[in-house]
Amino acid sequence: MTPIKRVLLLAAAVVAGFWLLAMAVDFPGWVAALASIVVLVVLAGVWKEEPPVVRVAPAPPAPKPADRDPVFTAPPTRTVVGVRLPSASPDYHFSFSAIVQWSPVMTGLRHADLGSVAVDALLSRAKALAAGQQPSEEALNQHRLAALLGEPDLDEKGQVRTWATEVRLKLPDADLKHLQNITTLQRRAQTVLLERQLEQDKRAYLRDDVLATPGSAVVWWLANNPGEVAQCVDLLGTLTRLSAAANDIPLDALERRWDSEHGTLALVVPELSGHREQASDAADDQGDNPSGQG
Repeated sequence: MTPIKRVLLLAAAVVAGFWLLAMAVDFPGWVAALASIVVLVVLAGVWKEEPPVVRVAPAPPAPKPADRDPVFTAPPTRTVVGVRLPSASPDYHFSFSAIVQWSPVMTGLRHADLGSVAVDALLSRAKALAAGQQPSEEALNQHRLAALLGEPDLDEKGQVRTWATEVRLKLPDADLKHLQNITTLQRRAQTVLLERQLEQDKRAYLRDDVLATPGSAVVWWLANNPGEVAQCVDLLGTLTRLSAAANDIPLDALERRWDSEHGTLALVVPELSGHREQASDAADDQGDNPSGQG
């Protein structure tokens, strides 16, 4: 119970007691009222003199120190753009771009401009790597350089440790177009060469195999037309002429060679039986009439 409530209850009890006493002994009412007022004034004075009770709220618990994340300082950087680097072909050069990052080595002498040292060291690495790359493999070269140049490495004097990010390696547009044109021409030349080789092989096959002799021509025709023996017989003269023409042999020379090796060709190819007589008649006619006029 608070002190205020206790004082109020005590005052109420005193006033009630005086009124009851006044009624019991038959005192005048004003006496009881006056006595009640005096008692209330005294109680009020006493209550004012009591020091107020100050309740101190419990102090909140001290906050725990927050875990701070470690602070990392970004390494210094420099950007290089459009640096020409040699390729494996002396006619083509790459265009190299990257962001060069470095961290100084704390021992030894310190250069006045470590950024320049870092850029020079990284470009030396990039030049050595690009010199062994083919210009036609642009995308593959870029991925390879990005992987190798991303590894930190010391410069020659050990002053800085350098690496690169956002590596770009490409051919200039003019060189790329020229390389594409050369590739197209080379492919076209290969196609023409293959077509020519196929044609030469086909001609050699016809001349040296199919039409080497009248007999080989007949066998070839029968192989491609099985069962057509009668038609093959009708074509003996044609196949013989084709064999002679394919081998640049005059027909009369072919007949003489055939006669010496196999007998009279006219017995095998009746339509050629008048060939020599026609040739002789033509020679006689030219001898009788050199001018060629009737």
